[in-house]
Amino acid sequence: MANTILSVRDLRVNFSLRGKTLTAVRGASLDLYENETLAIVGESGSGKSVLTKTLIGMTDKNGKIVGGSIDFKGTRLDCLAEKDWLAIRGKRIAMVFQDPMTSLDPTMTIGKQIMEGMLWHFKMPKAEAYKKALELLEEVGITDAEKRMKSYPHQLSGGMRQRVVIAIALSCDPDLLICDEPTTALDVTLQAQILRLLRDIQRSMGLSVIFITHDLGVVANIADRVAVMYAGEIIESGTVEDIFLG
Repeated sequence: MANTILSVRDLRVNFSLRGKTLTAVRGASLDLYENETLAIVGESGSGKSVLTKTLIGMTDKNGKIVGGSIDFKGTRLDCLAEKDWLAIRGKRIAMVFQDPMTSLDPTMTIGKQIMEGMLWHFKMPKAEAYKKALELLEEVGITDAEKRMKSYPHQLSGGMRQRVVIAIALSCDPDLLICDEPTTALDVTLQAQILRLLRDIQRSMGLSVIFITHDLGVVANIADRVAVMYAGEIIESGTVEDIFLG
């Protein structure tokens, strides 16, 4: 069996809201293995996005881990200070969000945004970062990549913006890619293209991927294993065949 790169055990996350405590994640446990795609499925409000944002240290300021553990390749993530997250987030664990316009800076060119992480994490020379950014745009299927390096987000279509966000996520060669419903805002044709792109990238780069969705059709196309989340708990997990046919 492949090595486990992420192990979550009995994770509990609370939020403080108007003087009350809301438990968003209730004792969730899961494992993620090398080179696999794990889909976390559940209805809206089931806690799947809170769970995955916790895995990258991006819970809301009112959110707090109150129990359990998160082990990522020997590093305990559940007790990291924010300054320690800077060496993990974007470099070892990257995330693709649902709406690319909330991820992209409207005042910066596409090229600068892809280069930013490489310059920050690796102190890479600008010429080298530029070359890799160009290669990444081509890899995610952006035509006329040289021209697009100088474009701003509003000049691109929704599908192209999502491809750019994927390129940014891949720029620092992460071990884990988290995709939080990245095709929800796209039409059916674009959705199929982005899913195919993510599947191809996962296989070619040997990435481990966590894919958040409420669409079971998406799960069948992209996942190796599935974890079903309900009311903050993971109530069932197994292979796609186990969950759909068992």
